[in-house]
Amino acid sequence: MEIDLTDKERFALAMQFEMLDALKPENGYGGYAQSLLSGHKWLYKGIFTIMSENLSDEKAQHVLDVLDLFSDLKYSFEHLDDKSGIEEREVHFPGFDGNNEPELLGFAKDLLKYHRYETVLQDRELNSHSQTTEIYKRMLVKWLQLGRPRAPLPKETIQDILAARRYPGNR
Repeated sequence: MEIDLTDKERFALAMQFEMLDALKPENGYGGYAQSLLSGHKWLYKGIFTIMSENLSDEKAQHVLDVLDLFSDLKYSFEHLDDKSGIEEREVHFPGFDGNNEPELLGFAKDLLKYHRYETVLQDRELNSHSQTTEIYKRMLVKWLQLGRPRAPLPKETIQDILAARRYPGNR
């Protein structure tokens, strides 16, 4: 992440760090203030290493679409009279890969912190430990082909969407 601060921005941040240092001197905020005031970019750019890059709107929408889909799958499964041919674990959100999709995983975790999609995310291990983007894209394409139906979904629709998880050559 490239950080370019104007003198005014550096000064404002330095003053904020001085106030934080007065409140919590044990955290070393005074050093950040000095780095900003000194104007040595190499020294103060480390302040920003804890920040993640902004998540693109496209990736955020992908996460929201996936969570909407799994919300509908879970709700629909719970309301089916005949659950044969579908295992409960199949309609549970498996998460995103912490190694290859950390920004997607982080967004999902943050949504849970703000009490969004709790029925899908709560009490789940959100790290799938394997890449999911292509799998979810296939499921979303199938959902869109079916007209993006809303819950409760009929059993056959749930099965069609779940079948899309498998790579086309393995069907």
